[in-house]
Amino acid sequence: MADQVLDTRTQTPPRSPGVSRFRWLDRLLGRWLEHGHGAGRVFGVSFAALLALLLARNPGVFTLRVAERGDSAANAILIEQAKHFHLLVGNYSRIGAAHPGPALLYVQALGEWLGHDVLGVLPSAYNGQWLAIMVLNAALVAATLTVLWEWIRSWRALLACAAVALAFVAAHDHLLSSTWMPFVYFAPFLLFLASGASVAAGRSAHLWLVVLSGGLLVHGHAEFLVLFVPAIGAAVLAAYWYGRRRRRVPAPPSRRHWLAAAVVAGVFLLPMVLNLVLHWPGEFGRYLHYGTSSAGGHSLGADLRYMLWFWCPQPLAAAVLAVALVACAALLARRQHDGEVRRFLTAGVAIAVWATALFAGYVVHGVDDLGEVYIGFFLWAVPLLLMLLIVAGASTLVESVRVPLASRAATAGTAVVVIAAVVFAAVAPGVRSDPEQLREGPAVISALARYAAGRPAVVDLDHADWPVLTALLVDGERAGQRVCAADPSWRFMVTSQFVCTRAEVAGGVAVRLAPRPGDAGTVVVSFGGAAFPVPADAD
Repeated sequence: MADQVLDTRTQTPPRSPGVSRFRWLDRLLGRWLEHGHGAGRVFGVSFAALLALLLARNPGVFTLRVAERGDSAANAILIEQAKHFHLLVGNYSRIGAAHPGPALLYVQALGEWLGHDVLGVLPSAYNGQWLAIMVLNAALVAATLTVLWEWIRSWRALLACAAVALAFVAAHDHLLSSTWMPFVYFAPFLLFLASGASVAAGRSAHLWLVVLSGGLLVHGHAEFLVLFVPAIGAAVLAAYWYGRRRRRVPAPPSRRHWLAAAVVAGVFLLPMVLNLVLHWPGEFGRYLHYGTSSAGGHSLGADLRYMLWFWCPQPLAAAVLAVALVACAALLARRQHDGEVRRFLTAGVAIAVWATALFAGYVVHGVDDLGEVYIGFFLWAVPLLLMLLIVAGASTLVESVRVPLASRAATAGTAVVVIAAVVFAAVAPGVRSDPEQLREGPAVISALARYAAGRPAVVDLDHADWPVLTALLVDGERAGQRVCAADPSWRFMVTSQFVCTRAEVAGGVAVRLAPRPGDAGTVVVSFGGAAFPVPADAD
């Protein structure tokens, strides 16, 4: 029975006398949230508010016609496969393999299909992908706030946490508004940590959120498959079962919670299993090699500076900030009068420390180039989680003080923080994203189609010009002009669909991408520091 009690809503603790001064706020917000479908209301309002802000700061999603290049174009190749339910793997990786699963690409495919293909309200295919990612990120952050609220049960704490989260993402560029995968991992990792802390503290109702966010991460990058998700997930389950045993709970966990988690896990496992069966051994051999390789070799000081960068660009300030956040969150957890809140905050601090330790091991043994900071963008979820725990813990302690002045100060302070965060997010450049695109791409394809006269365009290029290659492949496919890569080593990025066959190499027209006008002839269009040359007799 105890597990069932943990998974149901506890009664609202008595308010301090000072709260009566703001009785109209308690009636408007407190009762509306704390009775009935409170969790659904918290999620709905949080989701709608965050999505509205993202759309207001990124109006180009409805007005800008985007011609993808680079990673966006490479993903567009896979998204087109996902629209026909042919995709079983994720986006390409530098290790020469596709990442484990296609979940994030299917989300973008849904946005492209619905917003551009069916409704026609978006000016280009990429805009649908862009919108879908912002919707997903808003939902994941809203789910994180909902998890916090279900433990804290305070509208002041909820608003303060929402303000802190909003200010944090506004201070870090593109965290919720970019389709570049290193940014996309942030929101699911934040939910993974928060829901993991909830389950570790004894609430199995949030287990399906752990599986959902963990599944998105595993599908997104091999590092989550071989390290972060299994290691953190195992720790969460161990803490959950240890807590049950220590409290000597006689009743079994709620079966519907575990059934829901199993169903979600099955959805994420399906494409991975199908790919393994249909294309044995799939990508898992490369993942195993990736997980057991020793890509490190840097000095300890370099590793430490790399890890601290995600807390603050200045190493000393970052170290102080990290220690201060952990210590403050742990102290507030220890001071809690409510046992359930204390367990949740303690679990949150522990999972943040464990995730940081795992990342330290990953940096030492798994990161080959410490100049590539994008590898660890998802770690920004750790300091944000600690900040949310601190705000939530401080709010509950203030509300437990039976002093009218403290309650009035807490309400006024919450209002100031919320207003400041909204204003900051409304002007901060970090909430906006500029799509990676090649505006000249369609014009180049048009010129190339006239030159090719129905023959395939066989593209040769220097490695640095690969962002142009992916753009031309996608633009050519949409315009009906066959463009393919002459070198089969590009298969890991462009898939076998866009690698030239022997017949195409023999019968196609040779095209060279070069960083400047080559000696093959006249440049038709010059773009992005690269040139698209064709022979002088192209006309």
